[in-house]
Amino acid sequence: MLLGLRPCLLRPGPLPLAGSGRGRGGEEPAGPGLVGTRWRAMADLTLCAFLTKVLCAHGGRMFLQDLRGHVELSEAKLRAVLRRAGPERFLLQEVELRDGPWDPEAEVAAGSGSGSGSGSGGGATACRVMAVSSARLCARYQRGECQACDQLHLCRRHMLGKCPHRDCWSTCSLSHDIHTPVNVQVLKNQGLFGLNEAQLRILLLQNDPCLFPEVCLLYNKGGDVLYGYCNLKDKCNKFHVCRSFVRGECTFQTCKRSHQLIHAATLKLLEDQELSVSSVVNFQIISTYRHKKLHKMLEEKDNSTSTEQSQGLGKQGTPGAGAVEARPFFPARAQSPWKPQ
Repeated sequence: MLLGLRPCLLRPGPLPLAGSGRGRGGEEPAGPGLVGTRWRAMADLTLCAFLTKVLCAHGGRMFLQDLRGHVELSEAKLRAVLRRAGPERFLLQEVELRDGPWDPEAEVAAGSGSGSGSGSGGGATACRVMAVSSARLCARYQRGECQACDQLHLCRRHMLGKCPHRDCWSTCSLSHDIHTPVNVQVLKNQGLFGLNEAQLRILLLQNDPCLFPEVCLLYNKGGDVLYGYCNLKDKCNKFHVCRSFVRGECTFQTCKRSHQLIHAATLKLLEDQELSVSSVVNFQIISTYRHKKLHKMLEEKDNSTSTEQSQGLGKQGTPGAGAVEARPFFPARAQSPWKPQ
């Protein structure tokens, strides 16, 4: 039995009332005060969990119009719920509709915008919704070094469908059960209720770098832009992409390492390794958004620091009457690039 969802959420067809602004019996919760605010927050939490479940049951992304078929909400109200949840939960993009067979590279190109207005080719556009989550597999648990934390304790190879013990998971030293107390608590903290294993797998595949195919470490070293230190070059069976980008940590707006996870060579690797192309396409779109968001945040931080320093120097040069004597300005010491593992 699926845990955490009310029975009405588990019925096929549209979701009645939840998030529609009506309480039991169709009444509006009393007033815009604390009770009404808490009611809406609870309704949004339940509705967002259900929307994530629906999205993951359909490959991790859907057009807004198709998603509306599962809830009794107007488009405006559904958009409002998704926007209140924010891009940390749902990524909304206006993409251009295309005819013909599905093209992974075209799909990535269509989703390369920052979240709105990316459909600029002049054709018909539609809003696409992607399921986003900060839920991750615990890397230390994979090495047998963690008993409980705020990350999922699940066998990585099982979530990839490659665990040699998948037919008799009791012989695997790592958990294959998403309903252990640790995992249930992690999912609850993430606002993820009622996901089955297949749906959780879809969500993790498009968000968790731990499940991304192996990245070539030698490619990420050395001065050669095309191959780094990798002697196998085009014959390498690992991804030649920026490792920091995959991890969501690349601070370069223009990086000399590739941020393109979907192209002819990688599609061949995905086919050979029997990996989901659709999930990697989703991972690329979400990672591109996160990279742009990180770079924008760093730019704003640099601008803010420059402004504060300029103002501080100006105040030192022209102290007001009765002002406390200004202290000499010392630039902040640069932090060490070393990070504990």
